Amino acid sequence: MDYRLLVPAAAVWSVTAFGLVMPTGHTLGLAIGAGVVGLLGTLVFLTGRIGWGVVGLVVVAAGLAAVCATSLTVRQEARSDHPLAMATGKATVVLVVRSDPTVVGPPSAGRVRVRVEVEQVGRQRVPPAAADLMGDVQEWAGLLPGQRAVTLVRVRPPPEHSLVLATLTAQRPRPVGSPPAHQEVAGAIRERLQTLAARGLDEDAAGLLPGLVLGDESALDDGLRHDFRDAGLSHLTAVSGSNFAIVCGAALLVVRGAGVPPRAAAIVGLVVISGFVVLVRPSPSVLRAALMGAVGVLALFASRRAQAFPALGAAVVGGLLWWPELALQPGFALSVAATAAIVLWAPRLRDRLREWRCPPGIAEVLAMAVTAQVVTAPIVVVVTGTFSVVGIVANVLVAPVVAVISVVGTLAALIGAIGPPDGVGALVGELLVRALAPELWWMVACARTLGGVSWASVDVWSPFG
Repeated sequence: MDYRLLVPAAAVWSVTAFGLVMPTGHTLGLAIGAGVVGLLGTLVFLTGRIGWGVVGLVVVAAGLAAVCATSLTVRQEARSDHPLAMATGKATVVLVVRSDPTVVGPPSAGRVRVRVEVEQVGRQRVPPAAADLMGDVQEWAGLLPGQRAVTLVRVRPPPEHSLVLATLTAQRPRPVGSPPAHQEVAGAIRERLQTLAARGLDEDAAGLLPGLVLGDESALDDGLRHDFRDAGLSHLTAVSGSNFAIVCGAALLVVRGAGVPPRAAAIVGLVVISGFVVLVRPSPSVLRAALMGAVGVLALFASRRAQAFPALGAAVVGGLLWWPELALQPGFALSVAATAAIVLWAPRLRDRLREWRCPPGIAEVLAMAVTAQVVTAPIVVVVTGTFSVVGIVANVLVAPVVAVISVVGTLAALIGAIGPPDGVGALVGELLVRALAPELWWMVACARTLGGVSWASVDVWSPFG
């Protein structure tokens, strides 16, 4: 395995995390310090005293850390000088929706959080600035990402350790214009899948399918959601790297089976990942999942498995440079750990399972599920203060059906959105949805049985608890 990007990735991650936690002046100090280290390493190499093989890694890591800290400093300075950061009280703003609403607090309260981009405060045009908006689910659920709206908001300070400018409490929005065409298409596909699921499945399965396929948990039953969490399966109802890896991997298998050359197949994989990002909504968590999914696909399909670990390091560096807030998100740490486990140990476990006469497809799925669950369990314990006793068993039991649901469910969503609700496309989509009923029943049964027992999840000490 090639571990050369491990140190640079760790340096960028550490600098970004410290930069988000510490004041802006300290971030600038980090940038200067890292730049000095990189410069000294370069000078030592140029003098011929130490070879590049020894000092090169230090120079690259310090250089990337300096670039990352400088970029973060510029963003923090721009945030502190922005008009929205200095606004108080109420204001009328023009904003662009950037994410789907996420339920905050008890579902019965009907409060959601939406990531928005403010373009105008009162009559003043301002540089686009990210903000967290709190609103009523009924008032904001109808807006798609990319949709502009005008609303009256109360401006409050932003959450700590983030790059958003403010937290906004909003009233009913007034849409301005139409959302982008690709978001309208994605919204129609998501809505049609919900309709087809409601037609062809029972209530539990109908609420679960859109979450498993597209990360849409809006119709998921609260009790079932709780059972999934206690069983250690909650990652399945949100978009994760495994979703991208499975869908992209299936597409690559098809095109490679049709005789498409490797380079053209790689382009197809990038197109599939890009389209899937649009379909499940672009956000920091989706970007994280797309990056890790691409690395997972590379680990399984690359001619040289050693290429996967440098790809993971590059994904970490690129993701943090694009969205620095990922550095403090537990989900990012979970994704990186799970992907590293898949790259390092899943192939070995897969080969061992094949030696024990396990079918190849099942061996790969089981290897990915077991290694990811074992490695991420300690991180979950540290962050949440809970440990799923049945997590490994539950993930192994549902692993064989996850890939089937992801691939067939995605096909059902795409085909079912073609034509009117009672047309041929919707009929084919509904048949595909109905075909997933046994797999969804199995997943629900596993979650209800394993997550429903009193000892499924136990509380443990956590430094964050």
